[in-house]
Amino acid sequence: MGKNQQRRIFKNTKDWQNYIQAASQQGINPSELLELRINCYKDIEKQRGRPLIVYASRFTENALPGTPNNIDIQDIRYFTDVIDSIESNVRSVDILLHSPGGDANATERIVKLLRKRFEEVHFLIPHSAYSAATLLALSGDSISMHPSATLGPVDPQVGIPSKNGMRFVPARSILDGFEKMKESFKNNGVESLPAYIPLIEDYSIDILEVCEKAEDLSRELAEKWLTDYMFKNSSNKRTSIKKIASYFGNYNIHKSHTRPLMYDDMKNVGLQVNLVENSEKDLLWEAYILIDGFFSVSPFVKLCENTYGTSVGTISSMYVQQQKESK
Repeated sequence: MGKNQQRRIFKNTKDWQNYIQAASQQGINPSELLELRINCYKDIEKQRGRPLIVYASRFTENALPGTPNNIDIQDIRYFTDVIDSIESNVRSVDILLHSPGGDANATERIVKLLRKRFEEVHFLIPHSAYSAATLLALSGDSISMHPSATLGPVDPQVGIPSKNGMRFVPARSILDGFEKMKESFKNNGVESLPAYIPLIEDYSIDILEVCEKAEDLSRELAEKWLTDYMFKNSSNKRTSIKKIASYFGNYNIHKSHTRPLMYDDMKNVGLQVNLVENSEKDLLWEAYILIDGFFSVSPFVKLCENTYGTSVGTISSMYVQQQKESK
């Protein structure tokens, strides 16, 4: 883009569809798609006055089962690369976050990486950040959300082997199931056993310990990060933090691991969250359109990038094959 040339603005999904339809006739240029994103990121940086790191996954639209889009140990390398490309004297950073969640241990390592390098970390949520991605956002000094954006519960999911591979079950639902079984035995004796045989067959007794420890870890991380960062200057932080961590981690309240928790929900529970407005709102939504649009025309399922020359990500062989078959 020339010095005096205005960049192309994408206000909505239709703008992207019109662009990609025209671009498809001549062949889509990946470097041009990157330039579109970077120019948008630069405007966000100008608006907010600090470097921007983008961490985003393909999951809100047309994500195939088994897509490797979760927060995992591979992301340590990605975050190391984008952090190292930012000037060493920078002490405050924004993280644009769009992710279905993933591994709590990998999330903890990402938080440690960020906090070792930056004094302030602020999270921007344009669309969705669920599960461990919500947990990651709770490590921020602040969270800013688009009006249509959502966070989600952080109650842990436990992987259970099944005939079709691994399935993930809320830890609390397993614990509650065994509690109901114990109560039924206490009240009705062995006559109630047949109703619980499927539960006993599916889960070994050690799963109870796994579920309990997973819940403990999620709550411990949320409370620690809220204490150390978002509420570090709050005079009534202990009560607020306990309330917030309990709210996010309570499966029985939300009844679904993907229950959308939006801005009003966050404010009602006491989280220090901001609703972006005006040009900042438009830029945040434009960034999401460009990121999600890139996922829709490429085999990438994860991106971690900034305006300082670093753009890395994960390619899925499933989408490579899908693109080959569509040609």
